[in-house]
Amino acid sequence: MELSNFFDAASRAKKEYTRCLEPVCRDFGLTQNELAVLLFLNNNPGLDRAADIVSCRGIAKSHVSLAVSALEARNILSRRFDSSDRRVCHLLLTEQGARIAKAGAARQRQFFDALYAGISPGERAQMRAVIQKIMENIASFP
Repeated sequence: MELSNFFDAASRAKKEYTRCLEPVCRDFGLTQNELAVLLFLNNNPGLDRAADIVSCRGIAKSHVSLAVSALEARNILSRRFDSSDRRVCHLLLTEQGARIAKAGAARQRQFFDALYAGISPGERAQMRAVIQKIMENIASFP
């Protein structure tokens, strides 16, 4: 695969992923970033700080902050400060947030099932290994 094809495929996949999640955003009156926060918290137990979302998903800190504030105002998530370090704030899905995240996760599964159709588990493992190496190379890029 030519390198440009890799970038084209990644760009197209990201656009289709966004399009796939649009109905969930529309049904619940959410922005893409708000849904991304909910799905991150749903899919990554133990990673429940805004800083985790910023570092793992690459969403701008300001966008995460706006999304968290909007979700908290609508009682979709809540904040809990760490008892041992008051500077650390954990984000928790409320019942409503969990319900929305469940709907979003179902759409995610549909997207990834379609994306990986016809790709064997072995091929998926190889792809994960190659992508991991690429991510490591990016992290060490001068």
